[in-house]
Amino acid sequence: MLNELRELAISLEKAKIEVEDLHPNFKSCPRGYLTYWAYVDKQGNITGIAPVPAEQIALVRKWERANGVSFPAFNLPPPLKAEPQELKERIKDLRKTVEKGNHIAPNDLLAVINACESLWDVKIIKKLTDCLTNPIADITGLFGDTPDRYESLVHLCQRTRLIKAASFREQLIEAFIQSVQDVSNVDLIDSLFYYSGKSPKNFQVILELADRGDFEYPATHQEVQRWMNARFMSSFTNDRTDLDAFGCNASGEDEKYPQVRLPVLGNVIIRAMNQESPCQSRYGMIDHHSFPAGTDARKGMKGALEWLGAEKLKGKTWCDLSRPMDRPMLLFAYPSEIPDNLPDLARMMSDSEEEGTENNDVRFSALAEKVTIALRGRIKETVDSEVRVFVLAKMDKARTKVLASGRYSPEHVIRSARRWQEGNQNIPNIRVRCFGKEKGDKSVWAEPLILYPAEVVWCLNTVWMRQGTHAEGGHGFSVNDGLCLLLGDGLELRQVATRALGTVLRNSSSLLLALGQANALERVRKGVHEIDKKSAKYAKQALLLPSIIGLLLHKLGYTKGEIMASSTFLVGRMFNIADSLHLEYCKHVRDNSVPPQLVGNALMATAQEEPTKALAVLWGRIKPYHAWAQSLKDGEGVGLVKYFLKQLSDVSSQLKDTELPKRCTDADKTQMLLGYLARVESEKN
Repeated sequence: MLNELRELAISLEKAKIEVEDLHPNFKSCPRGYLTYWAYVDKQGNITGIAPVPAEQIALVRKWERANGVSFPAFNLPPPLKAEPQELKERIKDLRKTVEKGNHIAPNDLLAVINACESLWDVKIIKKLTDCLTNPIADITGLFGDTPDRYESLVHLCQRTRLIKAASFREQLIEAFIQSVQDVSNVDLIDSLFYYSGKSPKNFQVILELADRGDFEYPATHQEVQRWMNARFMSSFTNDRTDLDAFGCNASGEDEKYPQVRLPVLGNVIIRAMNQESPCQSRYGMIDHHSFPAGTDARKGMKGALEWLGAEKLKGKTWCDLSRPMDRPMLLFAYPSEIPDNLPDLARMMSDSEEEGTENNDVRFSALAEKVTIALRGRIKETVDSEVRVFVLAKMDKARTKVLASGRYSPEHVIRSARRWQEGNQNIPNIRVRCFGKEKGDKSVWAEPLILYPAEVVWCLNTVWMRQGTHAEGGHGFSVNDGLCLLLGDGLELRQVATRALGTVLRNSSSLLLALGQANALERVRKGVHEIDKKSAKYAKQALLLPSIIGLLLHKLGYTKGEIMASSTFLVGRMFNIADSLHLEYCKHVRDNSVPPQLVGNALMATAQEEPTKALAVLWGRIKPYHAWAQSLKDGEGVGLVKYFLKQLSDVSSQLKDTELPKRCTDADKTQMLLGYLARVESEKN
């Protein structure tokens, strides 16, 4: 990742894009905590608290040299602990009262508070004392002469020195009591009391002046923090003349690499080679000696990663893969020559974030078109332009790993996007009956969706069972495989596509067969294939799997025309028609008494192994339905029955001119599934 970030830093410099150069100890406040302003008066007393809106939390920075010891923001556990179960129930009742928007009676709240114990032990008090003293001692020596417009910062430091950790708890409780009376907010109850069986959840406090309006800027204002950072950065000195691995000044190479806070992943250390891990020393070098990089190079890399992961560039330079990959994961994609208007390059390579099933193909096509226009513009300007892609994943709380990395020419990306769309459309006319968006809505026919690479991996790592009614997550395919299907070529692409085709058959055949039968049953029932509630999050795969089969066959060289002319596709079509004829027989002869499985559906598993045997068995079973259909003269539904007879005859004639395989390959089996799902033009709804 170091090389990618160094090159990105150079690209940003060429494009004259300025990135903020932040001191590594001057960090953004994390968003994952309930956060409150704590207002400090001139005597160092806490006079009140107020919730900090989520969008403002990350705008505030804190000085944190030692883990957990920071200023002006720090974390604390709830000050009160409820031990007896009866007391916990009383707190839950208070919470319910607040949830309903009602105010708590002051006496009831005080009674519960007085019955609770203090959760803050000596260790917490010491940590709080450190937060109120150590960071201020660090930073005040770096300020020098503070301009008058930033004097609020000086006052906050002075007042923080007056705060006593022992009295801070009592003042904080009083502030919580007042806030609960003023605002109906259950977060206040959760921050004041520890009453569940789980570990207490910390909340975050940001100190601010109670009389902040008397100053030009509050102490935590962004203008004040920019000045603070400038002073912190001026403390760095380049006292060496030798160069690091990137040809920059080597000063600072023995320091720890800086952290970058990224969306989804949280804090990410650019590089870690800790000497406490013996395995890291296998090449005889450890820590900074393994790859020397000075402060100047590190600043550029840190700024580059922060720019790449900026919230405003979501979809353009990065996207979240956590949902389909089932772990915290980000994909980064960007052109080496940064254009004025960045296209949605990352979104095109990742996942459809929209849950809806409408216009998915339009969205992908629009993305691909914009990316094509932007990249072609860069090709004309320079022949050295390339598209860089890499993926970061959180392996555990501390470790972040690069899971994929690649570089591609703009023309290759453009060509790959075009082929991806062709592959997704490499299927016959297929419609899937889906539930409406809202409860009570009528079911609708929907076309298979154009996939995004991460969705392919999601589907391949899902196992369908119980006749396609239940799904569970599995494993076997990675984000590397998804990117290979989009951007790969040659032997590697063929190997991934071949393996994926076999996996679709093993994991998803039960769902596809159930969908085919449900589509036939729509003439007597809803025709919507139902899955259990636990598998509802996988329901979208019904609209993705046909496209996956078309895509994989396309990658292996099978065109739509070849697929629909193949003998195995015709076999699948034959069994689809048999289902329809069987259903009409049940409607007219058995008074709509339909068995759990139609005749064609019941034989599809056999057909995928031995198609000749399955066709022989089918003819024996379909004889009574065929004879009945031929005997019909008039009445309701005769036209439809005669249509199915004609279709059966047409497909039979086509099969006479083909040679059926004795044993089906994976490509044969998937083509048979497409034939079973296919609908001819006259069947469209």
